[in-house]
Amino acid sequence: MTRKAGIVMLVALLLGACASPAQRTPLLGAEPEVSGIVTNAPRTLRLYFEALPDVPRSNVELEGPDGEMLTLRGIHTMGADDLMMEINDNVPNGEYTVRWNAYIGDDPTGYEGSYNFTVDAAD
Repeated sequence: MTRKAGIVMLVALLLGACASPAQRTPLLGAEPEVSGIVTNAPRTLRLYFEALPDVPRSNVELEGPDGEMLTLRGIHTMGADDLMMEINDNVPNGEYTVRWNAYIGDDPTGYEGSYNFTVDAAD
């Protein structure tokens, strides 16, 4: 192998090592369901993880159909590797975005993610 080819191969290996792997998420599911359509306005959010989240270092936000942030209260765990909180505001029909960040189990990595669900309640 020529010196130039060796340098090109080394640079390619280094760049490959620097590339970030596909982002892994510890989120296993949620209520309302990820990408789900609910026919009754939810009063709570519940996010299920692969291990118990650290509640004090976790945060969940709920954005409504018009981009407004809804008020959430009482983030806690039910002891089932979850985060749960109450939705304090009215939840009219439309698409909602849940944004979360959490430290899960003994993993020192902070994780974050988001998902959507739709409320389509009969009037």
